[in-house]
Amino acid sequence: MRASYASRAALVALYLASHAIVAQGEGADAPTVTPYRPTVSNPADLPVPGWFEFETGGLHVHGADGMRTDTLPWLLKYAFNADSGLLLGGNAYDRLSATDGSHASGFGDTLLEWKQRFALREGVAFGIEAGVDMPTAARKLGVGKPAWLINGIFSTDLGASHLDLNLGGTRYTLKQPRASLWQGAWAAALSHPLGETFGVAIELSGTAQRGAGATHQVLGAINYNLSRRVVFDFGAARNLDRAAHDRSLFAGGTFLLGKFP
Repeated sequence: MRASYASRAALVALYLASHAIVAQGEGADAPTVTPYRPTVSNPADLPVPGWFEFETGGLHVHGADGMRTDTLPWLLKYAFNADSGLLLGGNAYDRLSATDGSHASGFGDTLLEWKQRFALREGVAFGIEAGVDMPTAARKLGVGKPAWLINGIFSTDLGASHLDLNLGGTRYTLKQPRASLWQGAWAAALSHPLGETFGVAIELSGTAQRGAGATHQVLGAINYNLSRRVVFDFGAARNLDRAAHDRSLFAGGTFLLGKFP
C-alpha cells in the first residue's frame, strides 16, 4: 500500500467518523473532547471518565537528507475517573522512502501507558505517564526491542490560554553503536482559542541522547472544533538544528466515541 493511498483512507475515515458522531446530536451539557494531538506535549487532563476517545491523522516528514517518512498515528484513551486512565496507541502505518529509491513500509510500534493526574487547584495540575513502547513493527520501522517511557507534565491555564510543560524520556533496550540507551525529551506548548470554533497552538520541543546529539523543533497548529465531540487539526513543524532542517506537515482529528460501560 502506497503512502498516498493510506493518507486518503485516513481522510475518508476521519470524514465518516466525524459525521457519524455529529449525527448523534449533543446538548449544551454534552461531554467535551480532550485532544492531545497534534503537539508533542500532552496535557495533564484525561478524557471524560467512562468514555472512549480516539485520535488519528497523517504525518509527512521531509528530511534534510532527502529521506521521506509518512505515518498514520493513532491513540485510544480511556479514563476510569478524572485522575487515572490508560493510553493505547502507535502507528497504523509507516513508510520510509530513501533517496536511492528504496523504501520500507508496514505496521508501526504499539504504545501502552498508564496516566495519573494530580490536581492542585482549578486549571492547574501535574501529571505522569509511564509505559512501554512494544516492538510490533519491522526493525527498520520501530524500536526493535521494548522501550520504557516516562513523562512528567505540568499544565496550567493562563487566562484564556493554556500551557503544557512536559519532561521525560525513553529507556531503550536495543543498543545502538556509541549511543546511550537513555534519551531525554522535553516540550512546551501554548494554546489559545480564537472564538468558539478555532484555536491555535505553538510549541518548542527537543530531545537529548548521549552519543546521538540533541534535536530541537518548533511546531505551529490550528484546530477546528466541529462539535463538542469532534476536533480537527492541521499544521507544520520544522527542525531547528543546523545539521537537519527536517520539515513536517500533519493533519488529523480527535473524536469522543462513546461511553463504556
